[in-house]
Amino acid sequence: MKRLELLFDLAATDRRRGATEIERSLIDGLLDQRPGWTEEGLAGGAARLRAGQPVMANLRRLAAELSAGGCDRVEGVLRRRSEVLGELAARLAGAAWPALEDAGRVLTISRSSAVEAVLLGAWRRGWRGETVVLDGSPAGRGADQARVLAAVLGRVRSQPDAAMLAWLDAGPCTVLIGADAVSPRRLVNACGTAALLELAGTRTAPVVVVADTGKDLPDAELDDILARGPEVGEAGPGREWPLFEAARLDLVTTRVHE
Repeated sequence: MKRLELLFDLAATDRRRGATEIERSLIDGLLDQRPGWTEEGLAGGAARLRAGQPVMANLRRLAAELSAGGCDRVEGVLRRRSEVLGELAARLAGAAWPALEDAGRVLTISRSSAVEAVLLGAWRRGWRGETVVLDGSPAGRGADQARVLAAVLGRVRSQPDAAMLAWLDAGPCTVLIGADAVSPRRLVNACGTAALLELAGTRTAPVVVVADTGKDLPDAELDDILARGPEVGEAGPGREWPLFEAARLDLVTTRVHE
């Protein structure tokens, strides 16, 4: 039991890794400890996970599965999810390829492991277009995304999000974004996403969202994620704003998942 508690505590307090990496590590650890499971232990761990990671949609879904009861049922769910996560980058890249193979320029925003997987997969398939990465909020890590992509892709630009209109007007492009959560009506992503999607709609630029189905939640849960999401700031009075925002899903041309 102590080992299970440690696994849940590590996942619930992790502020370094991304949501998918945390989920993969927790699932692998839980499957290794399968003989020690009890329904009470799984439910207690799920409660700690929900409390510690309230804004990570995939971890909220995982917590719901863990607390729904039935150790054998949970084992089946985790083994299927583990298989998906092990192949996730390749699956997303393959599913997104038809939407990207003819794109001369891709415009994205903030940091997204899903977007990274898709673009690196497209490069391996022979795509040689230009990538423009917008910063989003100060904590959105758009500059980090650009550095990672530039190590492999041929043409990568790192730009402030204020430049999105100029890039949309610079010629045909495809908007490619990730999402922290997706509901039937909205998606949650870094600040700046809503404006990018609205402007893309006025320019008839296709919008591709890459998010595996582990990010899918009821719409009401998106409100909770937005309410709990951290605020980021810079030096100066009043220089704080939310890290996340919601954007309308009807502005999306294509949703890519596994």
